[in-house]
Amino acid sequence: MALTANRELNRYVDQELRTFPVAASQHIYKGAIVGVNRSTGHVRHLVAGDLFAGIAYEEMDNNGGAGGDKMVRLYTQGDFVLTVNNATQASVGGSVYATSDEVTSVVASQGASYCGMLMAVVATNTGIVRIQPLAAGQVEHVVSVRLDSLTSAATKNAVMITQRAVKVISIDVSFLTVPNAGNLDVGTGPTTPNQLVAAFNLATLTPNTPTSLTLASRDVAKGLHVWAKVGQASSTAGECGMLTVRYVELP
Repeated sequence: MALTANRELNRYVDQELRTFPVAASQHIYKGAIVGVNRSTGHVRHLVAGDLFAGIAYEEMDNNGGAGGDKMVRLYTQGDFVLTVNNATQASVGGSVYATSDEVTSVVASQGASYCGMLMAVVATNTGIVRIQPLAAGQVEHVVSVRLDSLTSAATKNAVMITQRAVKVISIDVSFLTVPNAGNLDVGTGPTTPNQLVAAFNLATLTPNTPTSLTLASRDVAKGLHVWAKVGQASSTAGECGMLTVRYVELP
C-alpha cells in the first residue's frame, strides 16, 4: 500500500556496531569472523558458505541455548588486521574471502564467503582488510576459453579484451588428455604473453582436473588483449583444454 502522508523513520547514525541473534549451541569468541547461517538467519562462527556478518566485538556463549536466546554485537565497519593467506602486494585492492572464523584468503575457494577488500599487506600472510558485511562484494567475472594443443606447433588462444582495468583473482587450466610437453603462458604480449602466467609445465597436470596457476601479476590495463599460448607437444597433444579466468573490473 502506498503512503498517503509523511512519516518519521528511526535512523541509525553509527554503522560501526550491530546486534545479531546467536545460533543455537554456539560460543562466539571476541575477534571471531562471524557469518549468518543462511538457513536460520542466526549468526555463528563463520562456516564456508555463510553470508559474512562482521567481526565479534565481544564474547557470547549460547551453548545449550536455542537460536536467538542470546545476542552478540559485531563490528560491521572498519579496517582489521587479519590472516590473509596468499596475499601479496599485487593483491591490494582485491577481494578477500573467509572459510573459517579466523582465516581469510585472497583466493576464492569453493564456498568461500566474501568479507571485504585488501587495503594493505603488513607481513607474510597478514593484511589490513576493510570489512564489507552482508555484501555480495565486487562483481566477479568469469571467462572460460578452449585451449588448442598441437604436436606440430605452439598455439595462441584468444581469452578476452579488457573493457576496463581488471584485477585477476585466479586462473585455472585443465585438459581431458594432458599434453606430454609444452608450457602455458598467459598475458598481454602479442608474441610472448607471459605477463600473468609464465612457463607453466602442462605435462604436470592431472587429466580432467582443474589446476590453479601461480600468477606473475594480477593487473591488466583497459583495452588490452589477453592471450594464452600453449607450447608445442612432442608426441601426445592435449585434448579438451580449458582455461578459466576470474577477475574483477576496477573503477
